[in-house]
Amino acid sequence: MAQTNNTILGRIMLLLASAALLCYISQVNYLFFHAAIEGFSVIVAVLVNVLATRTYAYSKNNLLLYYGQALMIIGAIDFLHMLAYHGMGVMQVTGADAATQLWIAGSILSGATFLFAPLFVKRKIPQGVVPVVYGLAAAVMIWAILCSKTFPSCFIEGVGLTSFKIGAEYAVIAASIAGMVWMSQVKSTLPQDLYNSLMWAMATSVFSGLCFTFYTDVYGFANFVGHILKLVSYCLIFRGVVLRGLDAPYEVIFAELQRSAVLDALTGIHNRAGFIQLCKEEMTATKERGGTLGLLMLDLDKFKRVNDTYGHIAGDSVLKQFGNILRTSIKDSDVAARLGGDEFVILLKDVDDEELEAVVHRVRWRVKSWTQASEVASGLDVSIGGAIWAPGMSRELDALLCAADEKMYEEKESKKKRAQSPSPGQ
Repeated sequence: MAQTNNTILGRIMLLLASAALLCYISQVNYLFFHAAIEGFSVIVAVLVNVLATRTYAYSKNNLLLYYGQALMIIGAIDFLHMLAYHGMGVMQVTGADAATQLWIAGSILSGATFLFAPLFVKRKIPQGVVPVVYGLAAAVMIWAILCSKTFPSCFIEGVGLTSFKIGAEYAVIAASIAGMVWMSQVKSTLPQDLYNSLMWAMATSVFSGLCFTFYTDVYGFANFVGHILKLVSYCLIFRGVVLRGLDAPYEVIFAELQRSAVLDALTGIHNRAGFIQLCKEEMTATKERGGTLGLLMLDLDKFKRVNDTYGHIAGDSVLKQFGNILRTSIKDSDVAARLGGDEFVILLKDVDDEELEAVVHRVRWRVKSWTQASEVASGLDVSIGGAIWAPGMSRELDALLCAADEKMYEEKESKKKRAQSPSPGQ
């Protein structure tokens, strides 16, 4: 508890010291202060874009990709805004209007980003749409500001902000608030730390926008506070998106490696190692809560004929189809696995003999329908052996597997004997 309080106190002291330093810098050289704030936002935009585009193949994070692509365009406008700022002397613009126009152009795209971000929490972004749409919007506004001079005036020397600029800021604020409301509705689909960072970033952006609705001096106090709040907003984006994004792809990679270690590469169902692990976990859980476990051993009869007649690629396809039949024949809480070759197994939770037989009947019926409809699978059959385990039984996993395996081979041998025995009348 004391350590937590010390951490919070340390952060508060750091924030106060940073605010004091920035206030001092703004008094000594406001242009340097402004360039530092805008430069930081541009750097964050570039980092988010690089992170989003370079890690998407692993993370599949559509929200991060959306922010990355949008912020890159917004960052380009912020960079022009910084260069055009009154007193910089880098671009051939007079007065503060052009920089203010560029500011509102970036703000419009920022508001749109906050508004539509929740749309891409679960939805995949069509390739190239965001860069094209944002790029065209930015190009049109920049051309209207710097070339055709047709963009509405935003700042008049000696008067202050125009009604267009103030109205545009309020529209951006409304869009950001709407985005916050929408984001709160998809909260459960986001990691808590990412959700908190984005919500606070949007809230800070709202207050920043309010500060930019009533200043009369581009070097004044309201402008200073607005830029400080923008800095805080981008710090939150940096913390929630960039820093978290650096860890997320590795989490995804490790999760994918762990997943691939327990799944059969051919059929997509569990492999032997994954199945054994799950069985042991379920046995332990069943001992604690009570209930039973049912186990079915399955073997595709005459599968060798498929490989010999149609080749191994066709054989692999048959195994995939059979694995899918097993997966769709059981409940989501049950597990199908491929032990190797054409041998499969199913683990069923809380079943009795009647329910176990119902699953056997369902699998046989679906296999029969499949083999009747497929030329390659025609002639195949399935042999199945079952066993039930309950806490207190002496046999453990190996014995349970052996019991089901013996019954399966009994059925297999019975089929062979029937096939070899002469039919009546011979």
